[in-house]
Amino acid sequence: MQGPWKSGDRAVNVCRRCRQVVRSKLALRSVQLARSRLVVRDVLVDVCPQCNHMISFAPQSLEQLREAGAPK
Repeated sequence: MQGPWKSGDRAVNVCRRCRQVVRSKLALRSVQLARSRLVVRDVLVDVCPQCNHMISFAPQSLEQLREAGAPK
């Protein structure tokens, strides 16, 4: 079992924009939540090396996004 992902780690994914299998790299990015103007900073995401498109969120980032989107 692999420990938590960190910035700079690599994974193999399919980029929906390029429609190719790519070796993506995890990086910290600011993410705007859907149907909202809320932007969450420093979210760990998979990034396509060819088109720079965000492919997916790292599993440990989901709690960070839930917390930011929860009503206060």
